[in-house]
Amino acid sequence: MELVVVGLNHRSAPIEIREQVAFADNEVLEILNSVREEKRLLESMLVSTCNRTEFYGISTNEDEANLYIRELLSRFKTVNLSSNNSYAYTLTRTESIRHLFRVAAGLDSMVLGEPQILGQVRQAHELAIKAQASGLVLNKMLQSAMATGRRIRNETQIGAGAISVASAAAELAGKIFDDLSKRSVLLIGVGEMGALTARHMLDRGVRKLTIANRTYHKAEELADSMGGQARSLDQIENTMESVDIVISSTGAAQPLVRKEQMRQILSQRSGRPLYVIDIAVPRDFDQSIGKLDGIFLHDIDDMNLLVNRNLNERREEIPQAEAIIEQQLEVFLTWRRSLAAAPAIKKLREHIRELRVREVSRHAKRFCSEDQNQLDRLTESILNKILHPMMANVRDWNEDSPLGAIRIDTLYEAFGLEREPSDVTPEPKAEPAFKPTRHKTQAQR
Repeated sequence: MELVVVGLNHRSAPIEIREQVAFADNEVLEILNSVREEKRLLESMLVSTCNRTEFYGISTNEDEANLYIRELLSRFKTVNLSSNNSYAYTLTRTESIRHLFRVAAGLDSMVLGEPQILGQVRQAHELAIKAQASGLVLNKMLQSAMATGRRIRNETQIGAGAISVASAAAELAGKIFDDLSKRSVLLIGVGEMGALTARHMLDRGVRKLTIANRTYHKAEELADSMGGQARSLDQIENTMESVDIVISSTGAAQPLVRKEQMRQILSQRSGRPLYVIDIAVPRDFDQSIGKLDGIFLHDIDDMNLLVNRNLNERREEIPQAEAIIEQQLEVFLTWRRSLAAAPAIKKLREHIRELRVREVSRHAKRFCSEDQNQLDRLTESILNKILHPMMANVRDWNEDSPLGAIRIDTLYEAFGLEREPSDVTPEPKAEPAFKPTRHKTQAQR
């Protein structure tokens, strides 16, 4: 059994193609239920986010699975994903498992190390379980992928440091003020960037938010959604006398606050510092304000510098993250190899134990009751000592290896074990002459 992945992501397809094959949760359940009824795949799972749609299927025939999954996605989303489609890719065997581990770790994301993907993979697995589409192999594979993602987050700095302007502003505020839970924020303008920055501040514990805008009812709407208070634009000078942090992102053509205005504001602050994040273009605060004592003024270029520094630090963690993935991959592959020999191990253990019980029973009359108990324990101990190293070696036999398949066959023949149709080891396939190359991360490119 092999994992086959068919998908497209932010590197292989533009947004106008990706949005055509995006699946809502109810659609994921629908397609997985269809796959289960059609019985073309042994197990299946679908990961669908804004940056990727990937179908994971367990099959005994990689080529048939690839064609089936492409046809399936095309059928549900009426988009051509035939084998010559350049937007969709197919990954098989070890490369497909490695890919899943890299996805869960955030190494295949548009934003290197972004944390949301781990939860998205978990959600995809939960939907597969709900649809009864995930079984022994996918469950183990997903557990290993999630463990890999968590381990990389714990042992590397791949997710450390803000890598968006909004999160960088909040990160910098946390460095200037030790405890943001005691700080208040004034947001000037209700643009998307400013609002996102304010949300990051609230996530970091800021206790009070005030929103000012030229159109007052828009300030009210955003304030209500974020648990803040609204102010009109002509009230910003009075408000800045009491707040600790100002975020400004209006579309004004001229500065809203000049040096003399800020000097007057500072005179009412009793020496308390004011942190100003001016992410407006053109800027809302005259740059000369930054020369005043007690003012920490940062514009969007400052935020971008911090973002780039943090991103470079994340890139330096890639080799360590990749090494962890290879370690976790080998653990999973060892487990998977053991599946090939599992039926043989079970039958051999049962066969030898039946022989032991039969022979002990046959000679039981030669021993007294107390000696019979000792004989039973002795033969059981000898049996376990013989079986343990043998079973350990059998578990390492790989059904994909010609020698491993021969060894398993020999085990059945040597001990005269009865073989069920489900125990038959598939004839190993030759490795393809060409293996899909691993997708590079945005950082690696």
